[in-house]
Amino acid sequence: MKKLKVYEVFVNDRESAFKLNVPAASVSDAKKYAEGNGEVVACRLSPVLQYIDLDSLYDVLKNNGYRQAEIDVIIRALDVCGLRW
Repeated sequence: MKKLKVYEVFVNDRESAFKLNVPAASVSDAKKYAEGNGEVVACRLSPVLQYIDLDSLYDVLKNNGYRQAEIDVIIRALDVCGLRW
């Protein structure tokens, strides 16, 4: 599995401008994800969000009624993608 990074993709849809936080393998992949939502005006590595504290996420999911199987899939997917803090 490709390791992912988090990109900030800035989009203008002619009515408003907004930012998407997109996990992707490359800038090109991040831009492709945002296509169809408006014009992509910029894309950069997120200076704030690159990793997720999976231990804290586990606790949040567990305390909010997620089943263990669901938690395992979510945590494993984020871990395999290289987003573990």
